[in-house]
Amino acid sequence: MEKELSLEEKIKIVTSFLLDSPPGEINDVYTDLQTLMNDDAAFKEGILSALEEYNTKQYITVKLPGQEHEVIISKYGQSENGLFVDPKSRQIFRVDHMLPEATVVESLEPDEETEPLRAALEKAVEDYVIDHYPKGVSAVYSKDQKLTIVIVDNKYNPDNYWNGRWRSTWFISPDSGDIKGNVIVNVHYYEDGNVQLNCNKDFELTANTNFENHALAAAAYVKQIGKVENEFQASLIEAYADLSDNTFKSLRRALPLTRNKLDWDKISNYNIKQELNKEK
Repeated sequence: MEKELSLEEKIKIVTSFLLDSPPGEINDVYTDLQTLMNDDAAFKEGILSALEEYNTKQYITVKLPGQEHEVIISKYGQSENGLFVDPKSRQIFRVDHMLPEATVVESLEPDEETEPLRAALEKAVEDYVIDHYPKGVSAVYSKDQKLTIVIVDNKYNPDNYWNGRWRSTWFISPDSGDIKGNVIVNVHYYEDGNVQLNCNKDFELTANTNFENHALAAAAYVKQIGKVENEFQASLIEAYADLSDNTFKSLRRALPLTRNKLDWDKISNYNIKQELNKEK
């Protein structure tokens, strides 16, 4: 007789499934796991920390009360007491990760020393995102004399059985002009199968920071970031075009040896006719 899993073991399993949810599909995964768990109270209590981790890592967005723009939930904008920062509206807020939505909002006093450059960079990044991301959302944080840019763009297309998410994160040291970054792309295609693309790449680059004008310095940072992201996107397109045109073709024939596609309807009808003749 098989031993039944303990509650802790069940929570560990459902947590791993939640954290691996494809873009735009966590609600579906949540509902299925809730049904399988068959213990609603224990399930909600057990997976709350997993939902927080998922929302924070995936750059899930929310709207603050009275604001029109989307705000990214990110560990780079999270304080020690669990609150999150929206540098654009200069507010801090708490998140109900089960929903998710912002539940508490308070005003925020920015760092007077770094705010001018941060605000200039925020404007430059917003313009860049509008030009390059159909539904992109961005944020620029300032901490310990360094700047962090986070960008997320989601495309959910369940009617055509695919969803995708782009996340990029950039760390800027204004004194040296050094920029370190990371881009993560996740795409899930699930029509007549289950295929996922998970791509993660790190970058290191340098921008010219010999500008007294903050807007010019911000433009130099964004120019370098845009160049790298464009090259990365182009390399993805080229790689997967080659995968489709060459690699997949080497794995199997597009047509059988007869060079004709199989007519499955005729084959099915033929088999049925054979069975009927056997019964006579």
